[in-house]
Amino acid sequence: MMSDDDFHEESVDVVLLQPFRTGLVPIGGGPVIDPAAPDPPSPDVLAALLDASVNLGAPHGVPADLVRTIARSPVPASFQRSPWLLNHRVLVFADGVCRVGAHLLRYQPHLGVYTDEPETHPPVAPARATVPRPRPSAERIGASFDLVTEPWVPVVRGNGAIVDVGLRQLFMEAHDIRRITGETPTMSAALYRLVLAMFHRSYGPDSDSVWAELWSARELPPDPLDRYLERYGDRFDLFHPTVPFLQCPGLAELTPSTPGKLVPHRAVGNNVTLFDHTTSSDAVRLTPAEAARWLVTTLAFDPGGMKTPFVKDKSSERAPCNDFGVVVVEGGDLKQTLLLNAVVYRPDAEQPRMTGQQDAPAWEREPPSPHPGKRTARGWTDLLTWPSRRILLRADDIDGATMVTGVTLTPGDRLDVALPDEELMAAYRRPADRAGRARRDAPMLPVKLHPVRGVWRHSVELLITDPWQEDRHRQRPRALDHVANLAERGHISSETVYTLRVFGQQLDSKASVVEAWLEESVPAPVALLRARDDRLGGLIGAAIDYADEVGSALRSLQADFRRDMRAEPGGRIELSYWPRLSRPFATFLKGLNEDRVAGRSEAATARTWQAAVSRIARSVADAWLAGSAAEARAMLTLGRHQRNFQMRLGKASDAFLRQIITYTDREESDDV
Repeated sequence: MMSDDDFHEESVDVVLLQPFRTGLVPIGGGPVIDPAAPDPPSPDVLAALLDASVNLGAPHGVPADLVRTIARSPVPASFQRSPWLLNHRVLVFADGVCRVGAHLLRYQPHLGVYTDEPETHPPVAPARATVPRPRPSAERIGASFDLVTEPWVPVVRGNGAIVDVGLRQLFMEAHDIRRITGETPTMSAALYRLVLAMFHRSYGPDSDSVWAELWSARELPPDPLDRYLERYGDRFDLFHPTVPFLQCPGLAELTPSTPGKLVPHRAVGNNVTLFDHTTSSDAVRLTPAEAARWLVTTLAFDPGGMKTPFVKDKSSERAPCNDFGVVVVEGGDLKQTLLLNAVVYRPDAEQPRMTGQQDAPAWEREPPSPHPGKRTARGWTDLLTWPSRRILLRADDIDGATMVTGVTLTPGDRLDVALPDEELMAAYRRPADRAGRARRDAPMLPVKLHPVRGVWRHSVELLITDPWQEDRHRQRPRALDHVANLAERGHISSETVYTLRVFGQQLDSKASVVEAWLEESVPAPVALLRARDDRLGGLIGAAIDYADEVGSALRSLQADFRRDMRAEPGGRIELSYWPRLSRPFATFLKGLNEDRVAGRSEAATARTWQAAVSRIARSVADAWLAGSAAEARAMLTLGRHQRNFQMRLGKASDAFLRQIITYTDREESDDV
């Protein structure tokens, strides 16, 4: 009768060595090695060690207690520094014999490894070691892609050319680069966050005076960056054998999947997409530059759902940047953009808030354990490079070029965070009750992008500071507070108008599938950023409420007509309304900024906005009416609902014009 042990396999990976003069060499020959060395083996040595490794399995190869004895032995120090040898032990064969406890292991080139039972027991038939699992080729082990020098970050230069640059070139030529531009809005946002983390660790700035020096310089100085790279430059190798960039070498024992898992618009497994026609049987390959970009993007924006488990944990939360619109303050060039988003960074003084001396980006730390966890962020750069997934890329030589042919992706760390306290690149608001008042008992929610209604509708939360610190209802991105303070000190002109570029993506109801990528922009006039009274926020809020009320009138026009005609639901009328308001609203904000700088009333600017909204709404309504049914009964019904719409539009316009008086100089508003 078979025992339970007959159905339970145990195994251990071992490297076979033999004495040679004063050291050890791999079985079959090779370079002299020292397993106890603190450094990982070089690529050539690593290849020789892997060629000399086997997997010993029980009970069908060698006895189970022998496997357990070997498994309890320590992993040599140099092996612990290599992802390919992380779980390997060493067996040393002198003259083809190695004693392990009460067992004798023998090695012969034509038989491999087999065992002799102790001499007090009858011998057993020799057993070959089981076939080792597939392992990387020597060519792939030697692959390298240095993100510091190799071009991989897509940017728009000042002359409009789109090129890829390495990280050092990006910083050194930031004054001649317009912006970072990824393949998707999410990629752009993720790359901005990574570059900002590296900027903080290289340049700080640790005070407003240092910030001002960097701002006034034509270009970023090279010395701070070079000092940083001298210390951490090796951490930016995408295929480093022990510390691959933003990856987990402990996943090496899992079988890689297609690298298409990093690319949301590729059809992989159950992720069926509309326009991509690849299937799971198609070979997806990425260049190192493409793989690096999607690696960074996946860590920031990967949807939630089930992932390949390292052991048991399959469930993963959506990556942090899915929870808010990522806001980047954009200047005239990338140098300005980096500085505009770089708040004072002094971990020893807990600046920014919730940032301590343990703060560091992911690449400065030792590679994470393959086991997922949950923790709080140690600081701002830790949050910017949050390890939401465990990822390991597999590279192969394809026709003389290094290509990424596989990826292992498992759940990573869950983030325990109160976003308004720690996430600086987001805006927040308290939800309103039915009367439109902020609910004081509700937590502040991050501003997100909407596929139809523009992000400009959240301009109060994005731009205007809340003067009430104890009972605040909104919070703008922290960088804008920094910009306002710098303007107060004369470092930035109040006449300047920057741009808020907001990135995000929309997931399905289960937060597991990407439905849309979103990117929008809003003017950020410095004079408005400096305003510290409720009057300006009230005026902008009233302007947005007016647009909302007019949009509601358009929806009612369509819905009421369809109800009376018992018509089937059709296209949404507001799809022709909201997108046309973003440009007039940008003009409205810039006009308010000019009014503030000039010290004049904002009434005329507000009336211009009212006229633009009314004109657009009438145009949308007329176009919809012209395309509706023309039968006699329908014409009468249309006429009635058109009159209702015109009345509601007039009431909304009158109400807004009265609000203008409340928020502007009454003397200049008497004609309203």
